[in-house]
Amino acid sequence: MTLRLFLMFLLMTAVAEAESNTRKVLFFDLWKLDYWDNVELRQGKPEWVRECEYVDPSAPDSSMVFPFVWKNTETGKWQAIYSLKWSPFTLMAAVSDDGIRWEPLAVPDSPVPESQRLASNHLLTAEGTSGGGVYVDPQQTGGYRFRILGRRHGQSAKRYDGEGVTFVSTDGLRWETKTGGHWNWLAEDWLPEPPTFTFWRASDQTHVLACRPGWGDRRQCLRTTKDFNTWSQPRLEFQPDALDADGPIGLYGLPVHPVGNGAGYVGLLWIFHNANSRPVDSFNQFFGVMDAQLTFSYDGHRFFRGKREPFLERNAIPLAGSAQIRPTCIVETENEIRVYSEANRGAHGRERTEQRQEPNASLASLMLHRLRKDGWMFLESRGDWGRFQTKPFALFSPEIKINANAGYGEVRFQLTNEASETIEGFSFDDCKPLRGSDAFAHSLRWRNADLESVLNRPLRLEVEFRQAHIYAFEMAHHFLDAQDLWLLKDGKPIPALRFDF
Repeated sequence: MTLRLFLMFLLMTAVAEAESNTRKVLFFDLWKLDYWDNVELRQGKPEWVRECEYVDPSAPDSSMVFPFVWKNTETGKWQAIYSLKWSPFTLMAAVSDDGIRWEPLAVPDSPVPESQRLASNHLLTAEGTSGGGVYVDPQQTGGYRFRILGRRHGQSAKRYDGEGVTFVSTDGLRWETKTGGHWNWLAEDWLPEPPTFTFWRASDQTHVLACRPGWGDRRQCLRTTKDFNTWSQPRLEFQPDALDADGPIGLYGLPVHPVGNGAGYVGLLWIFHNANSRPVDSFNQFFGVMDAQLTFSYDGHRFFRGKREPFLERNAIPLAGSAQIRPTCIVETENEIRVYSEANRGAHGRERTEQRQEPNASLASLMLHRLRKDGWMFLESRGDWGRFQTKPFALFSPEIKINANAGYGEVRFQLTNEASETIEGFSFDDCKPLRGSDAFAHSLRWRNADLESVLNRPLRLEVEFRQAHIYAFEMAHHFLDAQDLWLLKDGKPIPALRFDF
């Protein structure tokens, strides 16, 4: 290899490494900031899309259990699957041009015998079985892209007599039932019930299951596997804590979604509100309403609860989701986030009673909320100008982008060294501000300076803004600890760190 080719190889390698490190800085919390003034951390407010209230026309008085939505890249159509019942698990299919207005999707070669099909969109009936959330497996383990972890109830009169089952599919429409390799079997005394949700943790190439510690135990634990045969011990992740003092709650389910090109994960934690003026008359609290709170994780190992306020708030009676909103699927498009949920006008444990009172009413339906890209949390000034400053970081590629809505406001920015001394050419006065614009990926620019000149040195980003919402930054970066700082100043490489977020 000639010297020129070798240098080109090193350059290409460096560029590839920098690009691979390009990820979002999201504001789940303010840890990455060293200073802020007149700035408030706000939670996003998803918009309810009323036009997406879909009920299967073949069973308008049935449930809408674990709806899952994806866009078929081959047809350009949106597709959905859902169960009409908690048990027996009864999968149906729907199709849409826009992911909002739905109609049944006929599947002629469904494995359900013609004599047993409820309608042309009937995909599967699993007698005596409950399902869970749909998982799209990026590894296609065992040759299957789609997977649902469920529970087959005991065939005897003993309610504890049951087993774990797995539903698998290559296309999301044609399903098989698998037994063995029990996802929920540690010993004869561990058999939690659905809901179950699975997500992919890319950092260690692991499938992560969020489920309950046990039957009727409404907390959340995590289990991991590489192959869906060998599993880790379950680890308790969420249970009500000292801040949950307004009334008893259950943490019912936890769908998880990766965000920000490696920036972290969001979870939508189902909050089952059990407050009641009457004593409990069964094994556990069984009645109440349900909504969802935002949780987050930087690494997919440890999750945190956010603002402790509803992220998906129940609608007013008698609208869809006035009693229960249970998110089951998160889809990101180029400019927005879509959260699909099962909505119910009846409270948990009272759905059948409400259905008997209104036999022709559709209590349950598919529900959609929309949120702008990166809109999980954002920064807002408390009045006029707000200002904040990041912790020191190193920049590896000459590009910093901001996702901000300043349609009626302004965002200004500058770079300083670790001692907060403005770097020449990168001051507030030198910047080209974001003004009167809503931008998902606005590149930070200065009039007479280029980011190429400040690569691989300690930096702070300082921002002042008014009447604007700041959602995220995107850059190839690493936030520094003190040793990183010393190494960087001495011209030495920073070692790869596990906690690079």
